[in-house]
Amino acid sequence: MNEGMLDGVRVLDLTMWAFCPSAGRVLAEWGADVIHIENPNSPDPMRIFAGGSLEPGGAAWMFKHYNRGKRSLALNLASDEGREILYELVKDADIFLTSFLPKTRTKLGFDVDDLRKINPKLIYAKGTGAGPLGPENLRGGYDGASWWARGSLSSSAMTVTRTDTPPGMVGHGDGMSGMVFAGGICAALFKRERTGEAAVVDSSLMGTAAWFNAPAIIGAQLAPGMGMLGQYVDRAVSQWSGTNYKTSDNRYIYMSYLGDHQDEFEDLARLIKHEELITDPRFDSTANRVQNSQTLMAVLDDVFITKTLADWKTTLLPSKGVWAPVQSPEEMFDDPMAIANGMVRVPTNEPGTPVVVMPPLMFNEDAGPGSPAPDFGQHTDEILTKLVGLDAARIKELRASRIIA
Repeated sequence: MNEGMLDGVRVLDLTMWAFCPSAGRVLAEWGADVIHIENPNSPDPMRIFAGGSLEPGGAAWMFKHYNRGKRSLALNLASDEGREILYELVKDADIFLTSFLPKTRTKLGFDVDDLRKINPKLIYAKGTGAGPLGPENLRGGYDGASWWARGSLSSSAMTVTRTDTPPGMVGHGDGMSGMVFAGGICAALFKRERTGEAAVVDSSLMGTAAWFNAPAIIGAQLAPGMGMLGQYVDRAVSQWSGTNYKTSDNRYIYMSYLGDHQDEFEDLARLIKHEELITDPRFDSTANRVQNSQTLMAVLDDVFITKTLADWKTTLLPSKGVWAPVQSPEEMFDDPMAIANGMVRVPTNEPGTPVVVMPPLMFNEDAGPGSPAPDFGQHTDEILTKLVGLDAARIKELRASRIIA
């Protein structure tokens, strides 16, 4: 089972929206104690995004997705009392994770130097739209702008699909960027354990997009025709071993027989009940299949159109080569591999939460607990009592003055 790779690590998560909170979610799934800090008078806007509320269990599903497994502390950092509580928590924290920009960090006293005075071993991690340096480093960012548009992905999508206008984004940037960010934070933890040195970790939506789209970016600098990816490829010039085949119910199978290995082709021919392809002189070797790829593709088109996608999934299950059904998001709930590996789960004890999607790593073949996201301020009293040492009377005073909620 997953024993919690980061057990004993405490993260102060002063973030909003999705990119940086998603990094905290990943760290929480890996066992860290992640405390999500929100303003009592202005909670994380993702909580009430698209109809969510501050009622118990009422947070928006996107907030729940990016904040599962955390504890919630409602703390007003615009007050001296609130900052003192934060500083007390910083003393025993391992990581400070924030999405706030430099002016706010300086104004409210939680920038790198402020917190390093209290805890020199603190790993300070800040996420931005386009990076901490350069002429626009004071500007915020969202994945639609910094990741999808500026990071070149929207343009690449236009190119590969031959559309005339930028297509809509499906919200990939925040989760992917948060996953990368969490990896960088863990690298900093490792270095601190080895050397005692605490690093400042920076990650950005734009930088993650550049890494994600590197094949297209590099290809754009090569001589015409040299860039393999990021370009529209007409099926009439593609290879049989890397294309889509339509089924009788207007669905698609994607073949990814990279390398066009002989044993995999022969296995495929047997599975689809067309063993004659093995000895056909046009297709009896890798070289001949490459030369006659369009002819072979036409043969396979006629074969795949005879059955439904469900039929082909059963037929191709034992295939030696790589293939995949072109699935809708809805079908992920029923995918046997997604279920077996804990990628998606239907919660049984969380009203209003339709499905849980897990970070894409497993430890000891366990994807993690997928614990619920916290209600607003749910753990405020617990944190202030156990970690800060305040008594019930002082907590009551702070709540009455809206320092906490």
